[in-house]
Amino acid sequence: MSSSNERFALWASMAALLTTFGLARFIYTPLLPLMQEGTGFGDDWAGYLASANYIGYLLGALAATQVHSLELKKTLLRVSVILAALTNIMMGVTQNEWLWMLMRFISGLCSVGGMIIGTSLLMLATPPAQSMQRLSIHFSAIGLGLALGALWVLLFKSTQTWAELWISSGLVIAILGAPALRFNQWSIHPLKQQAINQTKDIPISKLFLALFAAAYFCEGVGYVISATFLVSILQKQTTIPHLGDYAWLVVGLAMAPSCWLWVQLAKRIGEFPALISAYLVQSVGIILPVVSHSELLAIVGAILFGGTVIGIVSMVLIYGGRMAGSKPTTIMGLLTACFGIAQVVAPAFAGWMAERQGHFDTSLILAAAITVLGAVLMWAASIVAKGQSKHYA
Repeated sequence: MSSSNERFALWASMAALLTTFGLARFIYTPLLPLMQEGTGFGDDWAGYLASANYIGYLLGALAATQVHSLELKKTLLRVSVILAALTNIMMGVTQNEWLWMLMRFISGLCSVGGMIIGTSLLMLATPPAQSMQRLSIHFSAIGLGLALGALWVLLFKSTQTWAELWISSGLVIAILGAPALRFNQWSIHPLKQQAINQTKDIPISKLFLALFAAAYFCEGVGYVISATFLVSILQKQTTIPHLGDYAWLVVGLAMAPSCWLWVQLAKRIGEFPALISAYLVQSVGIILPVVSHSELLAIVGAILFGGTVIGIVSMVLIYGGRMAGSKPTTIMGLLTACFGIAQVVAPAFAGWMAERQGHFDTSLILAAAITVLGAVLMWAASIVAKGQSKHYA
């Protein structure tokens, strides 16, 4: 693969991740209050719609572990972008709640195309020496897509209905996803293939994998409640108009550089200390709306939350992909499945609880506590990893 093709590969993978994951998935959060105002459905149904998206993501992640053909990956990447655009458009065309469920489910499947398929294609197309740098740039697309969705709703909510915003966002996905549709020169980089061939087959400890996956499961629970309901929570708690929308925009802007920043920190202090630090910082960001209804702290919480989520995701998937050698989708898919299970259960439970209690405080407290538990499990995984590295040294 030539240097120009390598650059285009990065742009194509970013375009897929921005559209199928950052925009198609996360625009639901700022649109949710508008949909509830326009249709009258409660927080419980809002949670069910979110869970439908995450069920699609979970099943897609499991299926991705079985996809090893480059040609099939390229096809799935393009199909994911196209369907992500169409499902967003359909969310605005219909007002049938069960069709909404179906569209969010399909959208969840599509997000795997950007996150798992696109990322694995980029990992295979990138020389080992540049993997960390390019993947940290690649993962910034999630924050950029989230910020774009927040900005789109903020700018046009006064001139478009919630339904029209869904439709227009689908058209944006179609336009911005074009690089992923047009680029077809995916291949395994010769230096990457050489590194794969020379890699010693070191078995992964089942105990380590269990602890590592459990820690990532905790991250899924901790992050998804804020990721689903943040705008609604802040809209109910504060008197400042559109504070929730601004906070969600801040989340996206904090996400964009966070991958690179956490990767740089991981180089300095080690991957596990960086991961544990990110978990603890995120737990503070999650709990702040419970501790205080201050508008300033709401923005601080958004920065802490946005500045850690994708940092954790990128470090976990980069590490997992590196463990898997020539088949990065295998471990990445399994880890994402653990993350996905958490995302299926947590928003439905949080929405159900909020509908009965009238607030999200209990859900946020549980989310913060589970995130701290994830840090503890990640620390335990690091101890097992050290023992394993000594054994095979």
